[in-house]
Amino acid sequence: MESDLGPAQKGNTSGVAPPPLAATILAAGLGQRLGWRAKATLQIDGMSLLERLVSALQQAGMAAESVVIGPYREQLLPLIERSGALALTHRLASPSLIDSQRLALDMHQTRFGSHDLLLVLADLPLLGASDMAPLVSAWHQRATSVHALMPLVDGTRGHPLLLSRHAVAQVAAMPRHLGVRDWMKQNPGAVQPLSMANPAYVTDLDTPDDVIRLQQQVHPLPVLWPSPCAQPEDR
Repeated sequence: MESDLGPAQKGNTSGVAPPPLAATILAAGLGQRLGWRAKATLQIDGMSLLERLVSALQQAGMAAESVVIGPYREQLLPLIERSGALALTHRLASPSLIDSQRLALDMHQTRFGSHDLLLVLADLPLLGASDMAPLVSAWHQRATSVHALMPLVDGTRGHPLLLSRHAVAQVAAMPRHLGVRDWMKQNPGAVQPLSMANPAYVTDLDTPDDVIRLQQQVHPLPVLWPSPCAQPEDR
């Protein structure tokens, strides 16, 4: 049964500014299939994916940017500090995606409770500010009953995922083993997939072959791992 979003369905009204968006990047993966590497440290033309993504979010007008990390803290914290984002650090050795979502939601409510939330994975190397813009525009123009929006490319759900502050509160109130996807399944009428042709929303990095494809896509820009690539501290 769908939950009652109550007054949130009134949404934004003409002449009233919509709530600002704060963004959180999920970067706590182990990168096991990439040889135990922190995906967000991969560099395109000398800049890490993490810094590129934070910059894209800043250019897209986010009110604030934070990054959820777990292992690889020694590698990721300097990148986060240099980018001007806020670090949200797990104390779990191998946090799951739901663990990362939960930390992001909890901290969002604590620090940015009046804001809507943009959630994005850290391993989307082609995602730039110009790719954020149509999603943010659609978010501000959405129907008042819509509380979640994500790009849909050839039937595949992509990132970023945008959530209203009311949806954030509802997911946070669910049992801790449940995440955003579970909330969306329970509230299909509140979810808006936005059909897009841009592969940047679904092009991620999971395997060495993905890195090779990325090298081909951005050629002649160099794609390199930083040296040395440390093992996760909590292994």
